[in-house]
Amino acid sequence: MSDKSERTMMIDVSKIRPKAPASGTQTGRRPAASPQPAREWKPFTFANLERVSKTHSRLVRNLEWMLPNVRSTGEVSESVKKRLSDMLDEKISLQAEYVHFIHPSKLKRYVGNPTFLGVLAPIPNKARGLLEVEIGLAHWAIDTLLGGTGEAVGLRPLTDIEEGVMTFVVLETLKALAPSLDSSLPKLRLETIAPSLEEAMSALSEDETLAVVQLKAIFGGHTGYVRLFVPESVLAVAEPAPDALVRRQRRAVDAVEHASRLSNVKVWLRAVIGQVEISAGDLAELRERDVVLVDGLSARPDEGQGGTAQLKLGLARTGYLAADIALESDRFLATVTAIQIGEPPPPGAPIEGEEPASEGDARQDEQMALGDGPDESTNPGAQMDEGQAEGADLLNDVPLQIAVEIGRLPITAEEVVSIKVGHVFDLNRQVGEPLDLSVNGKIVARGELVEIEGNLGIRIVSLAG
Repeated sequence: MSDKSERTMMIDVSKIRPKAPASGTQTGRRPAASPQPAREWKPFTFANLERVSKTHSRLVRNLEWMLPNVRSTGEVSESVKKRLSDMLDEKISLQAEYVHFIHPSKLKRYVGNPTFLGVLAPIPNKARGLLEVEIGLAHWAIDTLLGGTGEAVGLRPLTDIEEGVMTFVVLETLKALAPSLDSSLPKLRLETIAPSLEEAMSALSEDETLAVVQLKAIFGGHTGYVRLFVPESVLAVAEPAPDALVRRQRRAVDAVEHASRLSNVKVWLRAVIGQVEISAGDLAELRERDVVLVDGLSARPDEGQGGTAQLKLGLARTGYLAADIALESDRFLATVTAIQIGEPPPPGAPIEGEEPASEGDARQDEQMALGDGPDESTNPGAQMDEGQAEGADLLNDVPLQIAVEIGRLPITAEEVVSIKVGHVFDLNRQVGEPLDLSVNGKIVARGELVEIEGNLGIRIVSLAG
């Protein structure tokens, strides 16, 4: 086989001529692209979505208060499951699947035939509700409770004796539910057993909407469903007062359960030692070296003296922490002495351990300009037109509470729920450092304590923003 050598051919590119452009095009340019037709966008609609009104959303929240053991997560509390497990001697699982609102005329779509139907009377409400236990689940529970093995039974109606046994199971379940209810909320009481859906519907109001709560129940190895039909009028009143004990207990449980979700979110814990009420107009005209008179400071950080403070979290609408302020190693520390639920005392109220302010002192608290008055030539308000000036005058009708803070520190939700009496916070503030002035938790200025004619005041050192 003979060897073949590769050959290279040299081409003079200058002799290569470009092809003539096509008719209707410009030389040296690409043909213009034909315009694409505009694409028509059509709105996408979701089919078969359930319509939920704001009223129904509120009623679902009320349902959680009436059935506190059935939370929005769908989990049923251990107290109900434990009572059923003790009776049936089997592992019990209950999980809420959904909540619907229907008219009584549509009950046939949800209630089986045959089934176990109990008529509920939510005392003191006159309306009636229903409790349904699927017939297969009812047969399994009855057979197990009577010493059987829980074998599958034909879907036949319950006998009188079986209805009595199932009634006992329902009564014990409602009894386990009752202790967690607030005394002001309706109590579910089993009034009677309805032999048919028609007789059960006769106990209901035809004009009232029903909330359908479906629970998936697993008794041992058997799966079935339990449904509650609660009238809308009952849910409308099933909400405890804002200061009810059940609300506080629910809030505490939820805070502990869900604090980890806010582990990376921080808010300010503010140590307030005094406050004064002024108008928004006065705050808008505040300048450096102006003095704000305060009264009843609960600590004197300018002199290195401790005292007391209110540790406020955020806007402090729910409560605050009472604390003792002490100086240690040239830093102020706050030790929690009590956890107070409720809003702090109003501005101007005497702080515990302090003498009440006189009427003249209270009037002085509202005065802002204690030094030389602002010159009109440098006052921004003097350059406003008449309409703007009239609008600015309305700010004098807006009261604001200025809080005097000795310090603040960031804190997470997990740290908040772990606070106990005796907890110590380092306020990261030393003697002689400026104090913070804040409105609704937002710092508006920093200042230093001064004494003017026997009164305490804060001279503005810097303005925020």
